[in-house]
Amino acid sequence: MKLSDIIRSELRALFGSKSPAAVLLFGIPILYSIFFGCAYSSNVVKYVPTVIYDQDQTTASRTLIQAYIDSEKYEVVAQVRTQEELEQLLHENKALVAVSIPPKFAQNIKLGMASEILIQTNSTNVMFANAAISSSQEIIQTFSAATGQKLLEALNQMPAQALHTAAPVKLGIRILNNPTIAYTNFMLPGLVANGLQIAILLVAGTLIVKEYGNLSRWQGTSSTTIVIGKLLPCWLCAIGSFLAYLAVIILFFNVSYRGGVFFDLFFLGAAFTFLVVSISLFFSAIVRNEVEALQMPLLYIMPGLLYSGLSWPAWAMGDFARVFSAFMPLTYMADSLRDLLLAGYSPALLQNILIMFAGGSVLNLITMLVFNHRRKKLRFKTVKEAAL
Repeated sequence: MKLSDIIRSELRALFGSKSPAAVLLFGIPILYSIFFGCAYSSNVVKYVPTVIYDQDQTTASRTLIQAYIDSEKYEVVAQVRTQEELEQLLHENKALVAVSIPPKFAQNIKLGMASEILIQTNSTNVMFANAAISSSQEIIQTFSAATGQKLLEALNQMPAQALHTAAPVKLGIRILNNPTIAYTNFMLPGLVANGLQIAILLVAGTLIVKEYGNLSRWQGTSSTTIVIGKLLPCWLCAIGSFLAYLAVIILFFNVSYRGGVFFDLFFLGAAFTFLVVSISLFFSAIVRNEVEALQMPLLYIMPGLLYSGLSWPAWAMGDFARVFSAFMPLTYMADSLRDLLLAGYSPALLQNILIMFAGGSVLNLITMLVFNHRRKKLRFKTVKEAAL
């Protein structure tokens, strides 16, 4: 057979009416382009939740606060009266940036004394931490230059000279939870979690569908028992894999770990692996063959890394992206995992664990019903063919 004959044969196979190959080859990149484009459509991180603590309450401090309100980088969610209120909002992740204006702010400026604005930022996600630091520097520099110029002009100095000789406001930065802004701490736990869910899909993806071709194997056993029997061993092994990969990244790659959160991590990993195994069994129950049982879950799960909020914050996504992310397992796991490792707590931990266990339970129920229905249908077909 000539090379040209082989090429024509393969092209017919790719573009034949019964072949999904061409649809997959062209459709998936286009589909992912749309998905990823929607997630990154805002181009930059905007509207970072911000809390203001104004201890001066003067025209100067209110002018500075207005600069933050006017900036599209920030969304001022609260102006508090005490340091305790500020710390609480940061602790609960209701605010990711805090701006503290010290007492005697305006007075010190008038006296020519340096006055420091303190910016506190949660750096579990370095995306908005870097955005907050750079934009705060611009705001403070602009405010400081304008204020210093007016101050020295009042002393009869020329504007150009005044602008270059005074900068009465300084910026202090306090980076919380990931003070070195280490990229390993930021990305590695979630990336490996993505690898774990792919591994689970590859292992559990064929567990149900292969039983359709061997109905006599578990004859007399209920569909519920079979599904649970498939679920439990895979789930327990997946939990072990989760704990093993955590040990590796903590011991060998120096990912930050706060003591006292082992059980939080354990239940988070248990809920995540339960949901992913349940998704795998669901797809395995509804597909036609083992090839589809591996392909379909992977097509579904691959955008999850981006939409999880691991790299690009969920609140910076568009409406479509936020809705789509609600169906991704990593959405309920990645941020909580990073918060536990870096900060020692996660405000949304219990909620995320409950969502994952509830979602997995519903999927397992559907899997049992689908598996039972298809088993009965195939048995009836087999009996009918035998009678003929």
